[in-house]
Amino acid sequence: MPPEPSPEPGQIARQIAALLSAEHFGNGPRAALRRMDPEKNLGQPALQRLLADYVPDHWLYDYGMADWGLIVHALAVGSPGNLGGKSLGASLAQAQYSESRLARLLQADRAQLNDALPRACRFLVAKGEAINPAGIANFVLTASDARTDAVRVKIARDFYRASRPAATQTED
Repeated sequence: MPPEPSPEPGQIARQIAALLSAEHFGNGPRAALRRMDPEKNLGQPALQRLLADYVPDHWLYDYGMADWGLIVHALAVGSPGNLGGKSLGASLAQAQYSESRLARLLQADRAQLNDALPRACRFLVAKGEAINPAGIANFVLTASDARTDAVRVKIARDFYRASRPAATQTED
């Protein structure tokens, strides 16, 4: 029997988002994940339970634990009612996120993302926009590698395409 293919990070993020939004997921753990500082509180029991259940161990080596801590924290900010939907760029445009904030988010290095990304997610929630779990995972996981520019360009492109008046928008 061939080995099972490794899951995609976006798929894992969607599964975690679904659990965070589930009625049976406790309000206490959800609140702890929202309050968590993704730089310092990686030992948080609710985080470690989610990582043990969903994220392959080899993904957590080096900076993987911090990356997935930030992803789970950002998803918790949007749970239970603001997860899913459009790309990160399109959601930010729909919420009327300013260009200067977008520029700061897209120029943030990995350490600065610990503040910038949760702030953007809180903004989306306050405006009633959904947070795309796969987009968040892709954004965080590529922040320190060669794919960074491609992911950030896509977010910016989606932002500006979603910002156009409806009459000028075309399908890609």
